[in-house]
Amino acid sequence: MSLLSWNCRGLGNSHAVRVLRDILKSLQPDLVFLSETLSVGNKIAELSSKFGFSNFFSVDRQGRGGGLAVMWKHSMRCKVVDSSQNHIDMEVTENSTTSWRLTCYYGFPERERRSAAWDFLRMLASKSDLPWCIFGDFNDLLYSSDKKGRHSHPQNLLNGFKNVIEECMLNEVDLVGGKFTWEKG
Repeated sequence: MSLLSWNCRGLGNSHAVRVLRDILKSLQPDLVFLSETLSVGNKIAELSSKFGFSNFFSVDRQGRGGGLAVMWKHSMRCKVVDSSQNHIDMEVTENSTTSWRLTCYYGFPERERRSAAWDFLRMLASKSDLPWCIFGDFNDLLYSSDKKGRHSHPQNLLNGFKNVIEECMLNEVDLVGGKFTWEKG
């Protein structure tokens, strides 16, 4: 099973859709989570069908920002359990017997809302006893080496995110590919 998460920063232009098409063609994921779609459900339905996904769920943008979408192939048995502007929570069943929880997550981008994001993660962790995978764009860092740039990331933010990861009993999955998952520019 292959899962892909991408902060697409808007699907309203043909360039973003072409990039998404190329990523999907290259990696052929069974499930794709898109954050910051800046779209509404009918656009996601169209793209889901166009890219060969038999199922989708979306959270429409609010105003000029946000929007989440998850699309998955027929081979995956997924049931959406809960959603908000920041997450889509699903139960995934494999081989008709094994169930686990997948949360597609988009954290608050504003630094002043980090504490609220951490509380939200704690609340999500308490919602189920199923084995849990959470992925997406946390808009947060675990280590200062995860950032490239002139200005270092504040230590209190690094510590706060590390604490919530530990409290939620989460483990970081090793990065494969480039050194950074995001770089400005």
